[in-house]
Amino acid sequence: MVTPTRTNRVVTDEDILKYEAMVEKFIRDSVKKNWNEASTNKSQGDIPLGNSGYTINDIRQHLRTEMVIALRNYDPSRKTKESTFVYTHLFNRVGQLMKKLTRQSMGYGVWMNNLEVVLKELEEE
Repeated sequence: MVTPTRTNRVVTDEDILKYEAMVEKFIRDSVKKNWNEASTNKSQGDIPLGNSGYTINDIRQHLRTEMVIALRNYDPSRKTKESTFVYTHLFNRVGQLMKKLTRQSMGYGVWMNNLEVVLKELEEE
């Protein structure tokens, strides 16, 4: 079994600023479409997102953390470019987060189900 080599890369402010637009893209494309009250305006980042317990600023911070993890795990000897590696990592993590936070059967995300339908699904589980 081949063990991956870990790099001791120090992530700088320039690295974070370079990928900030990518974080905002995932917020715009994945988060804003799942909640009616979501806004990409930085001054409205503390508005709660439904029943999820998260705000836009919480998700923004979560994605920045995942971006730092991706940068620390990137191996320059790979054939993929760094930006592709970070994009794929964020794509997978935002997908996992949205799957967890927008479970319609639990009443999260955009509320399209009637309360009776949600409660009935909970009783069946």
